[in-house]
Amino acid sequence: MAEVMPSAFRVLLATAKQHVQDLKLGKPLLATLQPGVDIRDDNSVHHLALLTKQFENAEPDSDGNIPVHISFFQAYEHILAGEAYLRHAEIHPSVPENQLALTQLRDWLIRVITPTAAFAQDAPYAAESKSVSPEEISRILSMKSAALHFLTHLQRLQPAVFFQHSAALTACLASFTHPKDPWTNEEGFALAGRLLSSHLALIKSVSKDFDLLITDLLLDHVKPLFIKSNSSLLTPQARKAISPRPGPAAPSDFEDSSKPWKFNSPHIVTVFQWVLSQLDPPRIEKHWPLLIPPLLTILDDVSITYKIRGCTLLNILLGSTPSTLLERSGLGGIFHDTLLPYTLFLPTLTPEADSVPLLNATYTTLIILTNTRFPPSTSSSSPSRIKTLSTIFRYGILKGYTHAGENPRISELLMHKSTDLVNAMGIYSVKHLKDLLPIISTILTAPFATAYPPLLQAAVECLKAVIVNGWPRVKLHRGEILEGLVVCWCKIVDEGVGEHRDGLLEVKGGIREVLRAVVQILRGDEEAMEEFKMLSDCDEQLKDCFQSLGPKTLP
Repeated sequence: MAEVMPSAFRVLLATAKQHVQDLKLGKPLLATLQPGVDIRDDNSVHHLALLTKQFENAEPDSDGNIPVHISFFQAYEHILAGEAYLRHAEIHPSVPENQLALTQLRDWLIRVITPTAAFAQDAPYAAESKSVSPEEISRILSMKSAALHFLTHLQRLQPAVFFQHSAALTACLASFTHPKDPWTNEEGFALAGRLLSSHLALIKSVSKDFDLLITDLLLDHVKPLFIKSNSSLLTPQARKAISPRPGPAAPSDFEDSSKPWKFNSPHIVTVFQWVLSQLDPPRIEKHWPLLIPPLLTILDDVSITYKIRGCTLLNILLGSTPSTLLERSGLGGIFHDTLLPYTLFLPTLTPEADSVPLLNATYTTLIILTNTRFPPSTSSSSPSRIKTLSTIFRYGILKGYTHAGENPRISELLMHKSTDLVNAMGIYSVKHLKDLLPIISTILTAPFATAYPPLLQAAVECLKAVIVNGWPRVKLHRGEILEGLVVCWCKIVDEGVGEHRDGLLEVKGGIREVLRAVVQILRGDEEAMEEFKMLSDCDEQLKDCFQSLGPKTLP
């Protein structure tokens, strides 16, 4: 006997159809509908599943599952109407037919919500472009938000249903945990976060088998998409290969099939990031062979976007990775050698808009990696630690400034990272003063230095770090230090603060702090004190500068 569609649902479906028609005309999008009718049907979920099958005009498969391959507008109609129906209907989830309907709807919604290749990059020589217009993206985001509302009501009705096939559901929800992804908007991020939290709480309270979920995610969802990207530098256990043999050619970007994680399922990178964020040290060691190959693949990709994302993933991993595991596996050096060349992705060969975020991510990750390999608490004076930090400084900072020092944003970033490196090296940074101080002095004394105050601020902060960490050598280098500070101060006074008032006033405050520290360090040196007094007396501007340090600063 044929099932009868509930009349209330027919009203909702008509309302959803009208909304979709309005959507085609460019009217505002909705994530939920208001019913406008009294919805009371104990068996409504079962009717909803039947209705969905009928509207798709397709027979269910042999397992009774609802096909997902329907048009976008049909799916949007079903989701809007179904969400409103479940939000207000009186449901008895214990009825066996309703349990089956809930399971079918959940599986269908997971397939609809999971981001598709429409959000992925196109391979360079792809036959067809997968890119979609901004209008289409807006529609898709609205539909996914509505579907997440739908999932929220399913979870409320029968949380136990969410426990079945939990890896697929977790992967679906974890896809929306990175707010900068193009398929994630503010509403979707919040809804998915709440659903994921309650889902994980259920798993941990009912089965206490969170490790099995992580294993399923890595084995069934992440690994298959990276299977063609295994590195010849690694053993199957994700250890450093002692004698790497030439492996198959690395996958190219010319075909979609070469990198499915990049061209077909870009959301898997976000899923992988979420997995990494859930791991503690014991779990990282347990799943090590499943974590390293995809991480190295993303980190070593030709796309700058994915290089930056790879740095983020590595930072998360290093946050919970014991230094003993990193060195025992031999991967500390591999990560270092992979990252170091990225410090030379500089203008003009690399556009500034790409270079700045990549350099920022690379230096940050290199320092975190070094601190993980050689923890400051136990090996602050370790020759290996100092050698590694010195290599980053010489290969990255010095070469970077030589090749792109005329770019103010690059110079600013290099000054900030020099500050971080000097603080990380501590007293051992003194061997680099002969190279670093001339760079700082050049920046402070540049003819048009006041045109970009952030660079001056970064240089003054770097000079503070140099003095704090290398104070025993301040006497030797005081001439170069004073030259940069005095010339910069006079230039600001001569030219006035103008439109950069706040930034230049901050620079003047920083100069005072550095001068105060230098004077205090050299207070017992009569020759140095006499030099400071001569500077103060020879120029009215400098007199104001030194007097502003305090009445007891100079003799």
